[in-house]
Amino acid sequence: MTEFEKYYKQLNKAQKEAVDSVEGPVMVVAGPGTGKTQILTLRIANILLKTQVGPENILALTFTEAGAKEMRRRLRKIIGPVADHVRLHTYHGFAGSIISEFDDHFPHLARAKQLTEVEAESIIREILKNKRFYKLRPAGDPDLYVNKIIKAIADCKDEAWTPEMVRSFAVEEIKRVNTNEEWLSSRGPTKGKIKAEGLKRIEKCERTVLLADVYEAYESKKSEQRKMDFDDLILELISALRKDELLLRLLQEKFQYILIDEHQDTNDSQNTLIRLISEFFDNPNIFVVGDEKQAIYRFQGASVENFISFQKKWSAMKIIRLERNYRSQQNILDAGFSMIDRNYADGQFPELRIRLRSDAGEGPRPVDVATAGNGLAADEYMIEQICGIIQNHPADVSAVIVRRNTDVQRMLTLLEQDGIPATAERGSDIFLDPIGLLFFSLLDFLADPSKTESLAYCLASGLWPMKIDDRVRLIKSLRAGVVSDIQKKIPALVGLRGEINQCGAVAYVIQAADASGLTKLAARDPVSSQIWRGIISLAEELARQNPDSPTELIKNLLEYRKSAGNRNVKICLGSPEAPVRVMTAHGSKGLEFNNVFLPYAVEESWLPRGRGEYFILPRPAEEDDALRDERRLFYVALTRARSRVFIISPLEEAGRQLTPLRFIDELDQTMIARAELPAGLKKTEKNRMFRPEAKRKAEEMEYAKRVLFENGLSVTALNHFCECPMKFFYKSILRIPEPPSATAEKGNAMHEAMAAVWHLGDKNEKAVSETIKKHIKAYFAGSLLPSYEKEPAVESLLEDAPKVASALLPHFRQSGSISTETNHELMFGQLLLRGKLDAIIETKEQIFVFDYKTREAMSINAIKGNTKDANGNYFRQLVFYKFLLSGDKKIAKKTTEPALVFIKPDKKNRCAVISLPIEDSDIDTLKGEISNLVESVKSGKFLESSCDDKECEFCALRKMM
Repeated sequence: MTEFEKYYKQLNKAQKEAVDSVEGPVMVVAGPGTGKTQILTLRIANILLKTQVGPENILALTFTEAGAKEMRRRLRKIIGPVADHVRLHTYHGFAGSIISEFDDHFPHLARAKQLTEVEAESIIREILKNKRFYKLRPAGDPDLYVNKIIKAIADCKDEAWTPEMVRSFAVEEIKRVNTNEEWLSSRGPTKGKIKAEGLKRIEKCERTVLLADVYEAYESKKSEQRKMDFDDLILELISALRKDELLLRLLQEKFQYILIDEHQDTNDSQNTLIRLISEFFDNPNIFVVGDEKQAIYRFQGASVENFISFQKKWSAMKIIRLERNYRSQQNILDAGFSMIDRNYADGQFPELRIRLRSDAGEGPRPVDVATAGNGLAADEYMIEQICGIIQNHPADVSAVIVRRNTDVQRMLTLLEQDGIPATAERGSDIFLDPIGLLFFSLLDFLADPSKTESLAYCLASGLWPMKIDDRVRLIKSLRAGVVSDIQKKIPALVGLRGEINQCGAVAYVIQAADASGLTKLAARDPVSSQIWRGIISLAEELARQNPDSPTELIKNLLEYRKSAGNRNVKICLGSPEAPVRVMTAHGSKGLEFNNVFLPYAVEESWLPRGRGEYFILPRPAEEDDALRDERRLFYVALTRARSRVFIISPLEEAGRQLTPLRFIDELDQTMIARAELPAGLKKTEKNRMFRPEAKRKAEEMEYAKRVLFENGLSVTALNHFCECPMKFFYKSILRIPEPPSATAEKGNAMHEAMAAVWHLGDKNEKAVSETIKKHIKAYFAGSLLPSYEKEPAVESLLEDAPKVASALLPHFRQSGSISTETNHELMFGQLLLRGKLDAIIETKEQIFVFDYKTREAMSINAIKGNTKDANGNYFRQLVFYKFLLSGDKKIAKKTTEPALVFIKPDKKNRCAVISLPIEDSDIDTLKGEISNLVESVKSGKFLESSCDDKECEFCALRKMM
């Protein structure tokens, strides 16, 4: 029995109908826990079994990267490596892949770069300096509208609204308010005049006309700078498909089967893209899966109308309703249905209102609803229940689901105080995090030495290594205005100020962090290291305009902190294996847990307060309202549970009276068990389940596991581990930022140049040389290296370009199917191996794999690590790439020959291409090294390991910790 047959046999009748319906338009209404991901996966496999199409002719679109990754994982399990050739993407990922694949149809996007958040804000600020936009630049707060404009432009792109569409709508709306009697006052002194509400709407529309002008100017400036923002990907593809008949036909012929996951969450631009690709046939092979009751992304432009629009477009569309739930026990389903059914009027959308039947094998038990006298009692109740579950059902995984991002950290802190291992992803503001506060205080002093209070704060927080007595004395001196002791006590600080214009901008701030001890503090735990990466990422964005000036970068960083107010980075905490996961309701979508806790189930947390509109955009009339949206969101959170749900409503917290969430009373009351808890007086001490002395190592170990198993293993990370476990920890796990180096930048520039050469039509020596030069210049135009490093690097590469072109001309003229910069993946047990291959040439019998090295040629013994100073990393890389390609059945049948190409000419102007035989024993050695790494990370042994190099900077850093 094949894998497909095994899984198909487990399906129920409706699921089998969905999998078997491979032709024509099909809509599957799939509520929570009905197995939609499995159906999508098996249907793809069935298309490949029943039809003559190849995997590359199947397009599957899903809403998130996590969803795409999970679907591909399941597909690999059923059909093997063929799954990697199915076009499985998010919408933005699909648009980007088409633009890259058919780049000759997008000449205006050639060499276009992704616009950063900072660059977008900078463009908007520059536009608003024009006098005609003074209404969008208030004197007291000139940046008031900057982020609001960026958000409004993103909203427009979600709905595929052009500046002219926005402008026309606003002008027409002003006319409508001025001429429609409904906006006129009918009594009092203002009788016959426009109501205040109408005047306010006109004011917003006038502001919207200005928004359209800013939007238009923003697009123009981006085009001038050859920049794209994230939302442009879909719009560029839509625009091309409407204008370019050949491209449209190519895609329509290519994608003969289209599958759409979570269709209720699509916005108008995403729906437009689907329609364009599928409308060639009267009854296209399009398969839509979704559930209107779980439509929780209306704030991103999704709507119920989008979900049902395909049914209207293709009247022959088959509707399949999945009614059997394999996740939740029946009481959870019945309680939730009673609530969510209130979103519909009598007789409305009967095909969407499905009462699910549980087939989960879990006995029914009531939904627990607790009303607590205050927040303290609510917290104590939840902790008590979670501790009981961990002790009595250690294999269970519970989720604590909250409405607001701010409550994620609050819950984590509560669980941590009671020693309960928990994991979460949350946003953290780099300006408010302790590492961020220290960093910006250091910058304050470096920018202005009179700000001694900033230096005192840094000293009090542990920066600058010194004895505690000296630290206290120096702080007292600084607060008394005495600065003469700084030179004696902190000579490194004096040196930093003297070197402020002696190195590159980003290199300087990293150097300042190193000298002060901030880098060591950031390396102490995974959270701080993630914050530090976020800070350096911001610094890199701001430094692009002038990478030579540390003074300007420091000024811009301090100004950005003041104007932006906040900047969040995603922080991952804890292990995926922790017994408790904390998340927002939006973040819980697509997940399932044994038990779900819904604390803060009060109106004040869940129901939105009215938010002021700054612009009036041409949104279609919605049958939805905010209350229905929140009801759907609560339904999604509720139905994540398999066995138990605990809904907890505190009646008071911090002196504020709270109101239990109205959705609780809308649940089927026969399916719930209520409890009333008296107000708590003080937090009682309990035996901690997790000892504090083991906390740091456990956090590091769990974070390492998370990074390794979620991101996969590259050969670079494996090489780090083989060299030194601490190098692996700091560079591949914590990824502590490093200043840009000339060596790395030269390598990056030449890799881009080599890829470009392969795609030349006529590969003559002059064309190759000019292409290399062109891409070197283009790359370094955006490099963060300071001029004194950048200029000699560019000069040396340009000087070598004709030599490289001459030496490697036979290499570039090889025949075969060529692909460059391609990503490849292979599952090794539970670990994903991944790598980007510089160039692959495929012939009828062989696969040639080339990896470019920006250095002079090495001997074979040096490559293999058989000489005194060699480490064998390059040979391991070749073995890794051959193993990586072995998972692709199309390639595995052919002989694979990996080779290193040294693109730094030697004294005789030669660029060596060295191919080494890879034996089965080499593959076995590689597997052993990977297994050793996995075992070491799982057990935490690598955190206690070191290398043999007595001068290893990473081992030294670990000892300081």
